[in-house]
Amino acid sequence: MESGVILLFDFFIIGEDLRLISLANLFDYKDFNVLVYETDCEKLNKKIKQTNSIKFALKNSKNIICPIPFTKDNVFLNIKNKKIYIKNILKHISHKNRMFGGCFPKEIIKICEEKGIFVYDYMKNKKFIVYNSISTAEAAIARAVLKNPINMHDSNCLVLGFGNCGKLICNKLKGFCSKIYVSSNDVTERIWAKAFGYYFLGLDSLRLKLEKFDYVFNTIPKKIFDDDMLNCLKKNVYILDLTNVGFNKKDCLKRSIHFEYIAGIPGLYKHLSSSKILADLILKIINKF
Repeated sequence: MESGVILLFDFFIIGEDLRLISLANLFDYKDFNVLVYETDCEKLNKKIKQTNSIKFALKNSKNIICPIPFTKDNVFLNIKNKKIYIKNILKHISHKNRMFGGCFPKEIIKICEEKGIFVYDYMKNKKFIVYNSISTAEAAIARAVLKNPINMHDSNCLVLGFGNCGKLICNKLKGFCSKIYVSSNDVTERIWAKAFGYYFLGLDSLRLKLEKFDYVFNTIPKKIFDDDMLNCLKKNVYILDLTNVGFNKKDCLKRSIHFEYIAGIPGLYKHLSSSKILADLILKIINKF
């Protein structure tokens, strides 16, 4: 910290994500001074201060905790209830600040580096990625179990993609489904899926097997299903898209397919575990300074 500069707050947390609310409370329990913006005050510890001024907060806080992801359009911060221009953040942030968040655009990192601002992206941390995928997998399966009137027992489940999230969904489905199928065009994912004993289908071969599936989980961030493929699905199939691009929602609804896209699952359903992981990671980094 600069000589003679006294900052009022250890952490400034921006956003309404439940992970961030839990994180603010955790830091408060550890006797840090915490300031929040656009956060549900009913869920916050009484000692935590709120502000309506981004300028004040950035000027008087050391560590800035941003939403995950940082932005969805590279123009506004990722906050539902209020539009905050990223340029206003960059205007008032200075070298005395450290910024934490997820999925920072390259141009944002570049600007911060030029201003001497430390930026840390959680999605570059392997431990966080794994724990985030665990939360996503558990919550996705729980959601599917509750939303589909068909038992997973004796059902056939399809998981599109076999990256971190796909692997964990398959692993946690083992005790539920009769058969678990993995589909991907990635050669390495294909090898791993077969090595773990799952049935494997290339994306080009999916059409021939679609009538088998009762549950579909998509982790591939591109459109997979065209109209003909949707027509091949069972009437009672349940689809959970974790990417918002794998399926066309209108096309699914038109066919009475039970389709859901849920963003930010860890923040919605596993916020206590997620916030503890974030707190441990942030404090470990801060202690290095």
